[in-house]
Amino acid sequence: MWTAKKIYLFLILIWLIGIYFISDTFYPSLPDSNETINDRIEYLQTEVDRLQKQILKLENDAKSNSVQGNVNSIDNCEKLNDELQKIKRQFASKETVSSKFEPSLEYEQLRRRIEKQVREQSYFILNQLKNLSEVQNVKDKQHWKNVLIRFGDQSSLLLASIRNLTNVDGYNSWREKEAKRLSDLIQARLKKLQNPSTDCSQVKRLVCDINKGCGYGCQIHHVMHCFHIAYALGRPLILTSKKWQYNSAGFDTTFKPLSDKCTTQMTDGIVSWSKYYESTQVLGIPIIDAFQPRTNFLPPAIPKDLSDRLIKLNGNPFVWFTGQILKYLLRPQPWLSKLIESKHVQMEFGSPIVGIHVRRTDKVGTEADYHEISEYMKYVQEYYAIYQYQYPSLNLVKHVYIATDDPSVFKDARSKFPEYVFHGDAAISQTAQLYSRYKTESLKGVILDIHFLSLCDYLVCTFSSQVCRVAYEIMQQRFPDASWRVQSLDDSYYFGGENEKRQLAIIPHRRIFSDEFDFDKGDHLTIKGNHWDGWSKGSNTINGRSGLYPSYKAEEIIQTALMYTYPDVTEE
Repeated sequence: MWTAKKIYLFLILIWLIGIYFISDTFYPSLPDSNETINDRIEYLQTEVDRLQKQILKLENDAKSNSVQGNVNSIDNCEKLNDELQKIKRQFASKETVSSKFEPSLEYEQLRRRIEKQVREQSYFILNQLKNLSEVQNVKDKQHWKNVLIRFGDQSSLLLASIRNLTNVDGYNSWREKEAKRLSDLIQARLKKLQNPSTDCSQVKRLVCDINKGCGYGCQIHHVMHCFHIAYALGRPLILTSKKWQYNSAGFDTTFKPLSDKCTTQMTDGIVSWSKYYESTQVLGIPIIDAFQPRTNFLPPAIPKDLSDRLIKLNGNPFVWFTGQILKYLLRPQPWLSKLIESKHVQMEFGSPIVGIHVRRTDKVGTEADYHEISEYMKYVQEYYAIYQYQYPSLNLVKHVYIATDDPSVFKDARSKFPEYVFHGDAAISQTAQLYSRYKTESLKGVILDIHFLSLCDYLVCTFSSQVCRVAYEIMQQRFPDASWRVQSLDDSYYFGGENEKRQLAIIPHRRIFSDEFDFDKGDHLTIKGNHWDGWSKGSNTINGRSGLYPSYKAEEIIQTALMYTYPDVTEE
C-alpha cells in the first residue's frame, strides 16, 4: 500500500516532468488557428464593406449627416481595413510556412508519445487515488476524494495544452493536405483496382461472400478483410451478397457496387485460398478466422510503399488505412444519402459532440460485461473538461450522441446527467432488438448510428463491439489523426482475426507488484489488453513470462508488408 507521503512525492515528480515538456503551451489563444483567422477575416471584410457603403451614402446625403460623422466613419473604415490587411498577411504567412515545411517524424511521434504517457499516468494515479479514498475513514475519505478531483482537473489542463500543440506548431495545414493527398491516392488506387482496363473475366480476381454468420459490424469487417487482401495482391474483388440477411436484394441496393466491370457472373471456376494463391485465377477468400496459410499482408499490416507517410500522419496508421477501404466500400446509394441527410437535419447535429455506444442484449455475459451509463459519462465529462481548457472563452454546450440496443439508456442518461444535451433515436434501439435485428429497418438504424458516431469529435464505447470499431475506423476519414479520439471501456483496438500484434519495450521494467513481469528495453511483448488503470496485460516473447506491465513502457510495433504498388496510378 502506498503511503500518502509517497503519493505526494510521486505526483510532484510527474508534474515537474510534464511541465518541463509543455510549459509554453498553456492557454494558447484561439486566433492562432486557421479556422479562427478565417472567421476574423470574413468578419472584418464584412465590416469594411458595410462602412464603405455607409461612407458612400453619407457623401451623397451630406444634409442629413455632419462632417464629423463622415470623418469618424472614414477613420473607422481605415482602421478596420488596416486590421483586415494585417490579419490577411498573418494568415498568408501561416499558410506559406505550414505548406512549405512539414514536421519531422520524430516530432510527430514525440507529440503523440507525450499525450499517451500523460493519459496512462492519469489512468494509474486516478485509479490509485480512488482505491485509497475507499479504504480510509470518513474524514480521510473526503480528503482523498478532493485530491482525486484536484488531480483530475490538473490532468485535464495538461492534456488540453498537449492537444493545443497542433494548433500552434504551424503544421496543421501540412497535416490536412497530406491526409487529403493520401486519401485521394488510395481512393484512386481502389477505383483502378476495381475497374481494370482489360476484360475483368480475363484477369486474376478474388471472390468474397458477405454472408458470414454474424451481425452487421462483423460482416462489414469480413468484407474489409477481403478488400484488404485484394488491395495487397492488386486483384479486383467481386462481392457476392445474394440472400444477405439484412437485405435479400443484396449489398448493392444499399451501397454502390464495388465495380462497374467485375460482376458476380465472373465467379466461375472459383478455388479456395491455399498456398497456391498466386497462380489461382479465381480465388475465394475465407473468413479471416479460418485463413490458412497466413500471410504477412493480413491486418494489421499497412502497405510498405506508404508506410513512412502513414506512420508520420497518424498515431494508428492501420486504422487510418482501413478507414480508407471503408470509404470506398460504404459509398451510399442515393436513397441512403437522402435518408442520412434528412436525419442529420432533424437531429440538429453539431460540434463539439461526444458519441457513446452502449451495447447490451446478446453481448452482455458472452463477449462483454455490463456497463452502467455513468461509466461512459465519466469519460464524456473528462473530454469536455479538457475541451473547456483548450478553449476557455467558449460558452460550451455539452452534446452527446447515444447509440444503443437498449431503449432505456436514453431515459437513464437524461435523468442522471441533466446538464448534457442528448441526441439519438430511441426507435433505432428498438429495431436493434434480437427479434428484429435482421430486418430492413434495423439495417437503416445501424447504418445511421455508425454514421453519426463517426461524425462525433470523440467516442466512448466498448471495442469488443464491432459497431464501435467500424465507427472509429470511419471517423479517421474526417481527421488527419483521430487515433486519440476514443476511449474504450474494455478492449484496446483490434481487427478480429488479425495477425498477432506486439509491442516494443521502450523502457526496461523490473517488477514491483507480485502480478507484474520483467523485461528489458528492446524486448517484444505480446498484448492481451489494456486495463485502462495504468497496466496492460501481456507476456515477454524472450523469456515467456506473463502478467501485468506499466502501459507507458511499451509501444505498438507497426506492421508493414510488401503490397501491390499500382504503378498506373500517379499522385496529383
